[in-house]
Amino acid sequence: MGVRVFFLLVIAHLFHSLELSAQNLAEITLIDSFSVSFDSGSAIIKNPAKVISRINQLKMKHGKVSLISYTDTVGSYSYNKNLASKRLIAVSKLIDSTSIKSFMRDSTNQNEKRKTTQLKDEFFRRVDVLVYSVIPKITFGGALNLRINFYPTTANIIPVSLENVKTLQLLMEMDTTLCIKLNGHVCCIPDLMLSLNRAEKVKAYLMNHGINGKRITCFGYSNTVPLVPETSVANQNMNMRVEVVFSKSGSR
Repeated sequence: MGVRVFFLLVIAHLFHSLELSAQNLAEITLIDSFSVSFDSGSAIIKNPAKVISRINQLKMKHGKVSLISYTDTVGSYSYNKNLASKRLIAVSKLIDSTSIKSFMRDSTNQNEKRKTTQLKDEFFRRVDVLVYSVIPKITFGGALNLRINFYPTTANIIPVSLENVKTLQLLMEMDTTLCIKLNGHVCCIPDLMLSLNRAEKVKAYLMNHGINGKRITCFGYSNTVPLVPETSVANQNMNMRVEVVFSKSGSR
């Protein structure tokens, strides 16, 4: 049990590090973390009633859940990857029957990937569940950098940089009177259309995840509002951004 708790704390620390980029939008705090166990080769949850009871004791209205699925090394890699996916689906369906069913959810299929080989295979027949509270830290009027990375010369967002956009989605779900303006920027050379398209790409993501497009307006500023001198690639990337400005319904 001690090893299991230690391992969960390590996982929780890793996910907390990923959340740091979202701290300018909300205070995100790990509230609970536990493992859902499975038998070898099975996607049937052990003791589902116990898991449901633990979740329902949290008494939270808003938040997010991260699911991380593992398998042992018995069988082929492709089999275990599929098995880990089935386990994620099983836990996600179980969460749908709990008090946190409306929480934003993300999933990671780790299957056979592991940080250590010192633990027995049976330890990896599980899905880790990490539950976070989300408390908005919204400042009205000023522009906040969403810290999104784009592929060069495109409006295509690099997926791993979406954490703040996911948090923005959650904040707009929590407060339906919240409206936003998205400001797109480029670096280096003028490109008004690209800057607008980058803002529109964020809007499209939010709309695809259930946010009403009427609550979102987009503007492009080309390269006219740099944050820093473009004397390095790092600085150029900083200027290549989308910012959000918050307001309330009827106040824009």
